[in-house]
Amino acid sequence: MLQLLRTHIFHRSWHRGSRLRLGAIVPILWTFLLLSQGFSQGVISLSFDDPSTAKTATMTWQERNQKILQTLQFHQLHAMLFVCRMRVDNPQGRALVRAWDEAGHSIANHSVNHPYLGGKKATARQFERELMGCDSMIAGYAHYQKLFRFPFLKEGGSAPQRDSMRAILVAHGYRNGYVSIDASDWYVDQQLCDSLTKNPRLDPRPYRDYYVAHILDRAGYYDSLATALTGRKVQHVLLLHHNLLNAMFLDDVIRALAARGWAFHNTLDAYRDPIYLTQPEVVPAGESIVWSIAKASGKYESVLRYPAEDGEYEEAGLKAALRR
Repeated sequence: MLQLLRTHIFHRSWHRGSRLRLGAIVPILWTFLLLSQGFSQGVISLSFDDPSTAKTATMTWQERNQKILQTLQFHQLHAMLFVCRMRVDNPQGRALVRAWDEAGHSIANHSVNHPYLGGKKATARQFERELMGCDSMIAGYAHYQKLFRFPFLKEGGSAPQRDSMRAILVAHGYRNGYVSIDASDWYVDQQLCDSLTKNPRLDPRPYRDYYVAHILDRAGYYDSLATALTGRKVQHVLLLHHNLLNAMFLDDVIRALAARGWAFHNTLDAYRDPIYLTQPEVVPAGESIVWSIAKASGKYESVLRYPAEDGEYEEAGLKAALRR
């Protein structure tokens, strides 16, 4: 059906003397794709950033870690943990990462200090220190992988900055640990933690419901955009965080995605999809790999925003959900 629609649009534009150019075609195709994504046939995998031994509201790090790992085990999923060294650079933190490694999950690099690498002051030398400082901590784990995820998904604010960081990754045998589906679970988690700190007896279900709907919405958006870009279903990597929100509601997210028709894949296997070998030449660089490819194409300006995901986009919706 998609091919028929493309053919129909092409012939209409041709017979109008090419007056209907691609800029007009894309919104039509985009609308069709959005409408077709109510029930996905996509493949998705899970990645988690920023494991930490900090206590979060109602849970210790041990409880939070155990609940996330138990959920993954229950659903027989192997995820990828992106480690920021400063958050786990102690005996307890190493025990946390070891638990993931022993459970068969991949261990990857997320810097030492979680710097903002899209700013003017970020340098290649700083980036190399961040890369290798974390590498020296995680390299001994059995499921260690040379994948680096840029903090905040910012990969350089200028072309020289971006290209120098990419060259350093290659020099050290690393690849970019891109995400294809970005989201703002960190923002919902912040709001939930703040509320539970004030009132430990708070009913958390409105946060759960909003969070599940948010992930379904973002998964559908990026899958639709990826399909429009590639003409196929890519193997997605979803960005989540090692936080209270996912300790409480990861099972709900997995079940909701499955109910929408998503199939789950091991994250390391998902990175074999050729989309993750792409290096879009956009500035500022970063965001989801799907967003970045769409930006580089110049054809999807009407459905892209910058930053691609942020708490500011979710604030009003979450407040409205909590008032219901």
